Amino acid sequence: MPRIAHLSDLHFGEAPQDLVESLAADVIMAQPDAVAVSGDLTRRASRDEFARAFAFLEMLGAPRLVMPGNHDIPQGNLVGRFMHPKRRWQRARPEDSAEELTLDGTRLIGLDTVSRAQWHLDWSAGGIRPERRARLAAQLEAAKGLDVVVVCHHPLRHGAWAISRRAPREAGATIELLRAHGVKAVLCGHLHQPEMMRLDAGGPLQVIAASAFSPRGFGAPNGWNLVTVGHGAIRVESRELLADGWHGRELLPA
Repeated sequence: MPRIAHLSDLHFGEAPQDLVESLAADVIMAQPDAVAVSGDLTRRASRDEFARAFAFLEMLGAPRLVMPGNHDIPQGNLVGRFMHPKRRWQRARPEDSAEELTLDGTRLIGLDTVSRAQWHLDWSAGGIRPERRARLAAQLEAAKGLDVVVVCHHPLRHGAWAISRRAPREAGATIELLRAHGVKAVLCGHLHQPEMMRLDAGGPLQVIAASAFSPRGFGAPNGWNLVTVGHGAIRVESRELLADGWHGRELLPA
């Protein structure tokens, strides 16, 4: 059964080097079949931060599916944010970067949920434009018969503890699409705390990873998820860095 290292919110630019090395060693020791990164590789979308992030991911060795987060587009530079928001992201990505991976009966599909602006004050919230949803629909149709796991940055639904956060635009329509195609799970981040929940009755599991390196974990330890997929089931081990080293605990639906 495929084992996926799910990392999120790396935030290079505020990542302590000793933590980077420690997490890399823990991931490599787990010997995952693939690495899925659900966004926020950087803190300020600088060239140096992107270079360090992709060098770190290369070090992990396994095939990678890497999606952007809201911190991976310019923050204060409005011209860059609106005119060419993903220029640095696209230039930094390795030429062989994939937005789909197939692993022994499982298909990983990337979904870009990053949005340049909102009609409300939380510009970190994402959105799924119709053309992105149409592309996802075609990818899901092509993956019939496989266990499908979607990787995106923004949670499509928030638990009670994060109810004040805005879901990405068109999250409801996207959840309906995922349910209709029998998607098994959505791997995401953004909230910096590990959590697993059903998106709706009969819908996919939503698995949120802790922040890999950011100190802004709101009390949650840094960590990553080891996701095992097979025979229609999903098992998630949250790997957390505690005072005496790395520990795993099974993540269960809230």
